[in-house]
Amino acid sequence: MYLLVWLKRITWLLIFYFLLRFLFLFFNIKSFQFADAQQISYAFLYGTKFDLSAIFISNSLFTIASLLPFRFTEKQRYQSFLKYLYWIPNIIFFWINIADFEYYKFIGRRTIFEVFGIIGDVFAQSFSLLGTYWYLVFLWILVSFLFVKFTPSSTNIASSMGRILKTIICLLSIGFTILFFRGGFQEKPLRINQAFEQHDNHLGNLTLNTTFTFLTTIDAKGTEKVSYFTDNQIVESLVKRDRHSHFSASVTPQNVVIIILESFGKEYMGYKNPYKGYTPFLDSLSKSSLFMENCFANGRESIIAMPAITAAIPQLIEEPFITSSYQSNKFAGLGSIVKKYGYVSSFFHGARNGSMGFEGFSQLAGFDNYYGLNQYPKAKMATDFDKNWGIFDEPYLQYFATELSKEIKPFVGCIFTLSSHHPYPIPAQYKGKFPKGKAEIHESLGYTDLALKHFFETAAKQPWYKNTLFVITADHTQFNTEKKYATPTGAYSVPFILYHPNKQTLTELKNKTDSLKICQHTDILPSILDFLHIPQSQALPFGESIFAQNRGLAFQLNSGVFRFISQGKYIEMSLDGKAKGFDLKTDSSIKDFDTNQLKAYIQYYRNGLIENSWIK
Repeated sequence: MYLLVWLKRITWLLIFYFLLRFLFLFFNIKSFQFADAQQISYAFLYGTKFDLSAIFISNSLFTIASLLPFRFTEKQRYQSFLKYLYWIPNIIFFWINIADFEYYKFIGRRTIFEVFGIIGDVFAQSFSLLGTYWYLVFLWILVSFLFVKFTPSSTNIASSMGRILKTIICLLSIGFTILFFRGGFQEKPLRINQAFEQHDNHLGNLTLNTTFTFLTTIDAKGTEKVSYFTDNQIVESLVKRDRHSHFSASVTPQNVVIIILESFGKEYMGYKNPYKGYTPFLDSLSKSSLFMENCFANGRESIIAMPAITAAIPQLIEEPFITSSYQSNKFAGLGSIVKKYGYVSSFFHGARNGSMGFEGFSQLAGFDNYYGLNQYPKAKMATDFDKNWGIFDEPYLQYFATELSKEIKPFVGCIFTLSSHHPYPIPAQYKGKFPKGKAEIHESLGYTDLALKHFFETAAKQPWYKNTLFVITADHTQFNTEKKYATPTGAYSVPFILYHPNKQTLTELKNKTDSLKICQHTDILPSILDFLHIPQSQALPFGESIFAQNRGLAFQLNSGVFRFISQGKYIEMSLDGKAKGFDLKTDSSIKDFDTNQLKAYIQYYRNGLIENSWIK
């Protein structure tokens, strides 16, 4: 009997979360005016998963207390205690959901734990806020009253079950609580970004509930506002980027293929280095491409590279954007932007779906399709799975080429390789074929390079090949063995290659920029838009087309130190503004440097995250 009461109360909560989602839709109906009934229905249905997670997180103590296998739990005094343990936390969480009916209109996302950072401002304006939003308080009281009034009763709680059976049920309940808490049996727990399957910021926030976003960001590092400049116009003038188009619209629509190579630092290539390297094919391709010699990754992790490359979002807070509490903020990713111009976009990663948060972020960035391990042909899995991360690079790149040929033209396809990731697996038939090198990764680089060669051989036979811009880069560098790259900036040096099979187009690419110009991952998105003659107005200002006639720049954040690289020099600065300047070639100290532009980017980035104001 006591188990049935507990189930009824959990179901009662689920009904109220459905009601709160409906009211959230009602209060923000203008945000969903472009969504059809099917999309709204899906958001409600999929939202149940997040509701269950929120309910089991917020009621974990109530669940355990309800199902304890002891006699005293049947006493009326204990049952009264359970009611309050049930009512009080849930009524509090009802309030933060109801407050979001209006707060969402200001920040464009569900409230996260960081709201405590402005709690002082809330208290200071409490009377004014109550005067304006009195109806929310009334609604909260009404919802709370209905919740308490009709809570399933605990009368006749006595149970004939033995203690052993009760203990088993209690242990099972703990297991189910953990299961629903994490959203299922998948490898990674349920995350905020997984609510954005419909590639729409508003629909994702309809799918979510505020209890979930609040509780799952409690341990997030977050950030605080900075105020290097009191005038925001100064900040915006310092971060303003060139958004002019430097290419004419092509008569034949151009496709784009982005290849992100796992751990392929520029150090590992022979091209532009005074040694042979481990990438003979990539070297040969670079010779007939536009090769940007001074490109820098925005970080040293794959999850930092993903948003930088596909959405021009660097890491300028201590936590990667993908795992931060701000991942549901408004921004325009590559997929979202090109979709408006008739492009279909797809993201490929041969690892398990959900790995690194790529699937969820690809949806936020607007990619129409995601291909992970779940989508790979089951018949080929036995031979192609590397028994570690996912599919070996050679078969997966062939799969990538095949799937691109099925795409509606024009398309944007992006692939993230994985064989050059620890433990660096190599198929049996290729063992001993590639140089061992000086580091464990070097042999696997040779394998991925060969896989890349075979991909281009297959792609060259496809009808879409001749009308495609290939963009090749690496997510980050890895182990340094060459003195040239064992420097603060060398440790971020990655290839950035643009190749086009059409010689005339390739020549135009080379003629429109300086290959020695400093650039970074966040420049890739605006550069692609520039080439496609698509307006760059939606691209965030943390990147700029490499074809813009401005001096290039790059920035990173590592262990609390910001680095700003510009022509001939770089600055290292802590958040308090204390900075040092260095010569880019010699790493020797210099005194002539200016921190204003770096400070402007930090202020624009951090304050914009908190206010969700990157996109006005």
